[in-house]
Amino acid sequence: MGIRFPILFLFVMSRTLGHSAELSALSQAIDPDWIAQALATTGKASIRKRKLPAEQVVWLVIALALYRHQSIPEVVAHLDLVLPDEVNADIAKSALTQARQRLGQAPLAQLFAMSASCWDERHQSGRAWRGLCRYAVDGSTLRTSDSPENRAHFGAQAYASGVVASYPQLRLLTLTALATHLVRDAVFGAYGTNEMLYAKSLLDRVPDHSLTVFDKGFFSASLLLQLQTKGHERHWLIPAKANSTWERLDPHPTDYRVRMKVSPQARQAEPDLPAFWEVRAIETTTSHGKKRILLTSLMDRQTYPASEIGPSV
Repeated sequence: MGIRFPILFLFVMSRTLGHSAELSALSQAIDPDWIAQALATTGKASIRKRKLPAEQVVWLVIALALYRHQSIPEVVAHLDLVLPDEVNADIAKSALTQARQRLGQAPLAQLFAMSASCWDERHQSGRAWRGLCRYAVDGSTLRTSDSPENRAHFGAQAYASGVVASYPQLRLLTLTALATHLVRDAVFGAYGTNEMLYAKSLLDRVPDHSLTVFDKGFFSASLLLQLQTKGHERHWLIPAKANSTWERLDPHPTDYRVRMKVSPQARQAEPDLPAFWEVRAIETTTSHGKKRILLTSLMDRQTYPASEIGPSV
């Protein structure tokens, strides 16, 4: 990937545990079995006895990302205080570097996937709306270390003046639980890649019996139909764009079905898309008095009352 996955892992952990995330808190929240499973799944479990086994290297890499402004010896010393049974502080710096390289990014990615999904499911109890867990897809950008490898892989923002951003940048999308603000999943990659492509890669990870909220920039028949037709009871909610057009199918003044045309370009790219699709439109007013229209796959008015849909998100 060109950037260490632990940086993204700790970005998500900080959002999960709060702004004052500490290694000691992580050590209590991360099940040691998750680390063992992540190493076994990715083929990185230590086969022969080392001074720094793979399990300890995982903790070291997490600590290096969390305390990235400190030197490796300083981090090892701190890690020894926090986890005295996990890391031997009397290890050469060169051995630490080699251990990090040996570990790679795959075990950290696997550990993130297991911990994030487990924490989300653990904290969803009693927080569902009408039987649906609520999520939001949120996009952001992050700066990476300035290296030729990162610039080649991730790229950077180019301004209208022709000036390129001082640091390489990556584009990041997260699937975040609205009730708890826990990050369920995340994808990231080159800055120049369209967010829609990253959003599509998140769809398979959206749980069943859920409602996912999107920004209007993600409005796409391809994206939204893929979400609702694959899986069970996976719904979406998105604000309508100002230039959205449709055919109104019933006379209700503020809560009605509409039929929308799928663009020829979208159908050419994906021939399986229908020529038209029906959605529900709900006219609402924001807390600032601004009127807007929400489009959703929640077609049943009795099961999902319009009066609750705006406040539910």
